[in-house]
Amino acid sequence: MQRKEHMNFRNWFWPLTGAVAVGFLAGACARDTSGGGQMRGGDPNGGTLQEAALESPALAQAPKGAPSNIGQLQNLSATYAAIAKKVTPAVVNISSERVVPGGDPLEDFFGGGGRRRAQGFGSGVIVDGRGIVVTNNHVVEGADQLTVTLNDRRRFPGRLLGTDPSADLAVLKVEADKPLPTVPWGDSDALQVGDIVLAIGSPFGILSSTVTQGIISAKERSGLGVNEVEDFLQTDAAINPGNSGGALVDVSGRLVGINSAILSKGGGNEGIGLAIPARLARKSSGQIVATGRATRGYLGIATEYMTDDIAREIGAPRGQGVLVLGVGRNAPAARLPWSREGNVILKVNGAPINSPRQFAVAVTEAAPGSKLALDVWQNGRTRTFEVTVGRRPDAFRS
Repeated sequence: MQRKEHMNFRNWFWPLTGAVAVGFLAGACARDTSGGGQMRGGDPNGGTLQEAALESPALAQAPKGAPSNIGQLQNLSATYAAIAKKVTPAVVNISSERVVPGGDPLEDFFGGGGRRRAQGFGSGVIVDGRGIVVTNNHVVEGADQLTVTLNDRRRFPGRLLGTDPSADLAVLKVEADKPLPTVPWGDSDALQVGDIVLAIGSPFGILSSTVTQGIISAKERSGLGVNEVEDFLQTDAAINPGNSGGALVDVSGRLVGINSAILSKGGGNEGIGLAIPARLARKSSGQIVATGRATRGYLGIATEYMTDDIAREIGAPRGQGVLVLGVGRNAPAARLPWSREGNVILKVNGAPINSPRQFAVAVTEAAPGSKLALDVWQNGRTRTFEVTVGRRPDAFRS
């Protein structure tokens, strides 16, 4: 009898507890995402995203007597729908063709050197209504024919304006008889870990205008061995083969990244996607449009993290700067009066430097020919050196 009563208690207690918990979490979610009725940023094409959401059929009135948080969730869903509707027309499919070795096996056997045409696919983003498309370098690399297909199925030949292999970026131009839809650039530096983002592209080359949602999982990812220049945004929004070159947008529908790669053991999406931040993509693509190539600053200094043990050993300030490991023999920085050992770069143009990545970004984003002021600790005192920035070679150090 006691066992039966215990089971009856479980039959009503746990479902009731679960219902209360679900209601509490849904209410909390609605409060967090509503932002007091305000969304960060506005609609790039006029009006606010809230207004666009209110026009969406998805925002039908909740049934009479339904919990109030249902309306909040509908509002959130309609906002995502409004963003997708505005952005997808400017996210394109890019197909490439190239000639590769490997034709008829009999030809190969008899020395015919057979060749065949191989096809690749990826995505791109229209950032200028005159037909400027930003994508990844690996999407177009080696191609002798490029075709750009819009969301409305219009197709255009793509002309390659230039590439930036170090950052895995490329820019195409298509010729249309009227201005094309665009995605406005956003501020990737303003993103915070946990911010909601949408990834849009054409996975596997056939599923055009696919939209996935996630968050910014991390920023400033580098040292991954993916590109020479790395400063990735990390997201858990699903990114699959074919999404490369597609858009990563914020809740204002602005372009905050160019989807580039995934980290995966099996080759599929495992929740670790990497996107090139808009700050880097916008500068590089702008240079390519203007001059046909991207240029970066170069000093020829190799650095490493400054640990407490190293600081203690050389008597340098703790928790500051990066340790200089070496300087290229003919590099721009070789002219500076370095001490034999124990050089610590504390600041660049007055901005504190606390990681090799920060130092690399400060140098590579400087224009060749410009001046940089380096605050360097050496031999117990801090000195300021001025150095002229050189042009970064295709392969090398900051």
